[in-house]
Amino acid sequence: MKTLSIIVLTYNHQDFIRQNLEGIFMQKVNFPIELIICDDCSPDNTDTAIRSLLQNAPPYITVKYTRHENNRGATPNFYFALQQVTGDYIAFCEGDDYWTHDGKLQAQYCFLESHPEYALVFHQAMNASPYPEINGSPFSSVEDRDYSPLEIYRHWVVHTATVMMRAEVLKSTAFLNTLKDPNLQYFDTVLFLAASTVGKIRGLKNCWSAYRRHDAGLSFGAVNYKRDLNHNRLDEIIGNFHGGKIKEHADWQIFSRSRIDFISALKKGRTQTALQNLKWIIKKHRNLRVYLFKKLKNG
Repeated sequence: MKTLSIIVLTYNHQDFIRQNLEGIFMQKVNFPIELIICDDCSPDNTDTAIRSLLQNAPPYITVKYTRHENNRGATPNFYFALQQVTGDYIAFCEGDDYWTHDGKLQAQYCFLESHPEYALVFHQAMNASPYPEINGSPFSSVEDRDYSPLEIYRHWVVHTATVMMRAEVLKSTAFLNTLKDPNLQYFDTVLFLAASTVGKIRGLKNCWSAYRRHDAGLSFGAVNYKRDLNHNRLDEIIGNFHGGKIKEHADWQIFSRSRIDFISALKKGRTQTALQNLKWIIKKHRNLRVYLFKKLKNG
């Protein structure tokens, strides 16, 4: 019987980790699970909470828990977790997210077992937030159908906690050539695109997980220059490897993001930041014509 490895990355999640692990422990499955938890040296009580909760782990779950002695950062922590994987399939659920249906894993496992041509299957997720305007709303609109790599890249349709994929993705050329920079702002999209080079990607409309959106989240909250500059690096890596329409969209994203931040930084007197963004604008200057055309078209 094939094994599933579940990766849980956590940092300062003392208020959320219980719901995360309980969502994992409640799963009804007929296969063994390897649970890989990596705490990135949280200064709060996350470690204490995890150790207490692990006492209630079901017998079919083998736990690999690591608390790093020093903070590594989100992407290096993810690299470390991937190196611990021994399962045939991989699922993800970051420490502040959680699963809401006890049959989630079994359904995805059965899909991949019966559809060897697919490398990844994901599903719908809902937003869980203290902000009423988004709480309970869909993270994205997911249909029961196949999704192209360009759709996944352009529309941010796949949430990490909804994914189950084949572990062989970690041996793909795409993975080995794109997911190697420890300064990458995000790692999930790069991994999903790597999966698309191994097999097809399937979406399911079922809502089986929650994405906790709060100010402390890595991808939520106010825009900042450092994050945007790191995002430029990520988009360039993606574009250079995958080429075609994905590269066109990556170059446009870099140009558009850098133009906005360049103007903003100048207004705030942050000359060095403005120059960093100007370098990206010059590098992607061919998109200036696209920008001017869109601006004239929209009046």
